[in-house]
Amino acid sequence: MKKSVKPNPAKNVDEYLDSLPEMVRATLGKLRKTIKAIAPKAEELISYRIPCYKLNGMLVGFAAFPNHCSFIIMSPRLMGSFKDELKEYDYSGATIRFPHNKPLPVALVKKLVMARIKENEERLVTKNSVPAKTGKSKKPSDEERVNAYMSKLKPPLKDEIEAVRKIIKNANPKLNERIKWNAPSYYYIQDILTFGPYKQGKILLVFHHPAVVKIKSKLLEGDYNNRRLVYFKNKSEAEEHKKELSGIINEIVKMIDNK
Repeated sequence: MKKSVKPNPAKNVDEYLDSLPEMVRATLGKLRKTIKAIAPKAEELISYRIPCYKLNGMLVGFAAFPNHCSFIIMSPRLMGSFKDELKEYDYSGATIRFPHNKPLPVALVKKLVMARIKENEERLVTKNSVPAKTGKSKKPSDEERVNAYMSKLKPPLKDEIEAVRKIIKNANPKLNERIKWNAPSYYYIQDILTFGPYKQGKILLVFHHPAVVKIKSKLLEGDYNNRRLVYFKNKSEAEEHKKELSGIINEIVKMIDNK
């Protein structure tokens, strides 16, 4: 008996996918895998009879239809930020429709899921920052938080950190900067590297994207299974190895895009 693209109510996502035709199941299986790779801590559940993911609130979902797969990002406001990248797809509200007979745009899905994670994180912080009696307080932007962090540093530490920040930020235009783990941190879809605790004569960078273990470089230290460390004595040494440091960053960004 031929499977329908409108499955019976499923108890879990495996049941939902198993009830679909092979081509539809393959597309949604890849979509599922991509979502879980970007949001591994998200709760997977069936809500309103479709697969959904929850992380600090509802995150994204997907559904099967006769001629397309719907990817629901649950944020109509976010769609405007990806208008150029969505122009070749049919979309409305917070739903994007991907044809069954075309490859899934994995890179776009990654960006959308990462953007939704950030939205939910910001919403949660804003919610928790509202005083009981004085009303809402505006959450500082990533740039404002980084500037506040840097303003508290004193020379020569401030000059040393600022010089290395400049090298990192100029390495690849896809990088975003924010404060995470109490230090300037850089990400593209996923976290890539963060400044570690500063010690006199030692600037530490922690590359915590797992892909870094596949990269061969004289700068990378440690034999951890999911991260590597880079040490510089000062900003002059960092400048001396700028090309090598930028190469490591770009290689990780490339691997993220190709995943």
